[in-house]
Amino acid sequence: MPFCDAHLHLADFTDAEGSITLARGAKILLYSASTNLRDSARNLELARGSPDLIKAFVGVHPSDAAKGLDEKELESLSTRATGVGEVGLDPKYSAVTERSEQLRIFRVQLEIAERLGRPVQVHSRGAGEACLDNLESFDPPSVLLHWFEGSELVPRAAAKGYYVSFGPAILYSKKLAGIAKSYPRNLILTESDAPVTYSPLGEAVSGPSLIPSVVFFLSQLLGLDFAEMALTVSENSRRYLEGKKG
Repeated sequence: MPFCDAHLHLADFTDAEGSITLARGAKILLYSASTNLRDSARNLELARGSPDLIKAFVGVHPSDAAKGLDEKELESLSTRATGVGEVGLDPKYSAVTERSEQLRIFRVQLEIAERLGRPVQVHSRGAGEACLDNLESFDPPSVLLHWFEGSELVPRAAAKGYYVSFGPAILYSKKLAGIAKSYPRNLILTESDAPVTYSPLGEAVSGPSLIPSVVFFLSQLLGLDFAEMALTVSENSRRYLEGKKG
């Protein structure tokens, strides 16, 4: 596939099948992340229906960590999945009394990913340093820092060979553009985080169809032609999925 949406949430789509059909026509590979165990099961179902197009990631997002975790069920789901995600830390979703549980669940999922040899997708908003600290205690085959905003952490993340993914927000965010410009090209992926919408682009704008625009922006930013940028991201996405560090 010439394009890859390395992070979206197909289980949250109102018309997942329609979006899958559009992605197939546009030749966009989909790495579908989960926020809870119900979504995880749904992503596995979607991936079974389109194994050439959809790769399922299972896990519990920090927004759902307060609800606890059935570790046996997650491990069972993980054995059937391509990867583990979306996992991580986010102070927005944790009261002081819940932070230890959010951290525990993050670490449990990192341990499962390491033991089963699964790539992980990490949510690090507002907790970039803490996420990197905990990641360094484990050794999953490959790590994707989705929507990474830690400008000051770029050298540390890049040195570990962690991939980062940029979405439509890079079209208007100088901070994200700066991170992309300073990050190693062989570690850059693209994402939509759909069904998230992007207000500066229009409230209704979302989905994998935005990926070619992100690739074009990156090509202009990094001084590459469009075809070369698309090939670079495609190769990076393949290596990430295969568990190869940058």
